[in-house]
Amino acid sequence: MSLFSKPILALDTAAGASVCLLLPDGESVSASMNTPRAHSRELLPLLEQVVKQQGLQWQDMGAFAVGTGPGSFTGLRVACATIAGMNASLHKPVYTLSSLAITAQQAMVEDELWAIEDARSGLVYAAKFSADTCIVEPQCLTWEAFLKLPTAQYIALSEITFDLPGWEALPLQQTREQALVAQVRKLQPDMTYKMWVEPLYLQPSQAEKNLV
Repeated sequence: MSLFSKPILALDTAAGASVCLLLPDGESVSASMNTPRAHSRELLPLLEQVVKQQGLQWQDMGAFAVGTGPGSFTGLRVACATIAGMNASLHKPVYTLSSLAITAQQAMVEDELWAIEDARSGLVYAAKFSADTCIVEPQCLTWEAFLKLPTAQYIALSEITFDLPGWEALPLQQTREQALVAQVRKLQPDMTYKMWVEPLYLQPSQAEKNLV
């Protein structure tokens, strides 16, 4: 049976929340909210909105997909917990999506580029992509270490306030919803999945930070 023979419900909470429902006929519906602090209160109604608009029920889903980060740990944790709670009785496959890959998708280029996000405390989340293939896995670096890398194109979901001499910023050419849909379409049946997923949290612990 094809992975796309049943609806796939996906969400990403790297910034606010974006939700999409990919239907078996190839069409998709999506929705979003831009209030990260309301994740725990509004995320489930947002998911219900796109499902019920199509006259569907949770049990009609063939799979779920979640952007697991790296990013805001609170938002990612709520997203993973929400899907885990829904899937406790459904036992559907849950696929992980890289939040940085979704950001890279928003550039809509085939060239090599870095997708980055300010991780606060002098740190940056970064991954390198080429033609939608991740060639440097997501990592958490100091800005000092990042700026020692060869200059290249980059894209970021939120504003980067650090000066990046020699680096070329690329604009966001797609909305987060559009990029999420595009990434879900690229899922493959042989990809590893679980019944629940956990956030990708690359930051060092506070104890490790205190040792620096």
